[in-house]
Amino acid sequence: MQNSNEHVKSKGAIIFANNTEDTDYVSIAMANARLIERYLEIPTSIITMEESSSNKRLDATTGKVVEWKNKGRSQAYDASPYDETLLIDADYLILDQDLKAIFDIVGDYMLFDKNLYATDPSISETMGTYSLPFVWATAVFFRKTERAKKLFDLVKVIEKNYPYYRALYNIEVGNYRNDYAFAIAHYILNGYSMSDKEYIPWPMITVPGVLNTLEIQDNRIAVRTPDKAYLFPKQSIHILSKHYLQTENFRKFVESSLA
Repeated sequence: MQNSNEHVKSKGAIIFANNTEDTDYVSIAMANARLIERYLEIPTSIITMEESSSNKRLDATTGKVVEWKNKGRSQAYDASPYDETLLIDADYLILDQDLKAIFDIVGDYMLFDKNLYATDPSISETMGTYSLPFVWATAVFFRKTERAKKLFDLVKVIEKNYPYYRALYNIEVGNYRNDYAFAIAHYILNGYSMSDKEYIPWPMITVPGVLNTLEIQDNRIAVRTPDKAYLFPKQSIHILSKHYLQTENFRKFVESSLA
């Protein structure tokens, strides 16, 4: 029998979403929140920031230079209302129950160190030729522990002083990225080594470039680009095309995924 005085740890997901002139991130986050509730059976809190500095980036799907608001996730530890939290990017669509298992793993935090591009698994990313191994902050699990707090405190420092850390760790890209900040923070927290104990034990799947349609077919996902089609087992996927995530086809895909 459970002790009535025993604290039941709360579990949930948080998504940071700040709209830009080109992208309705809040609507994308709201659609993903429905998927999270369906597959992970946890609540989702969507967090917007009134003042969020922005960068510019080239949108690979439209060829336009667009506004890019990617700061703020360093505040996730303080902002989360949950004891155990999944920090999820709005465009990382949750389509299976795999991440539920993370809540049963002992540890303070976990993040992705492996990513596969669905259209070309040979592609890999680096922070720089002589920099640290790449990690992905697309999904970060953390508990309200002192060690996890230290991780986010380090990310805050790195975000605030990014030009310095970019030079120190030989990062080739000028724009701040959460992936870089979490990689550096993880490295420092583990005594200036890349500990392999805090990694999610499967690769993230990313769909890059221009995307025409996504469909569910017999528990598989069909991905159609302008010139090719791909079919792989149904699983959570990271969609880089923000243009697609604002289309009627995406809305229909979400509804079919909830069925």
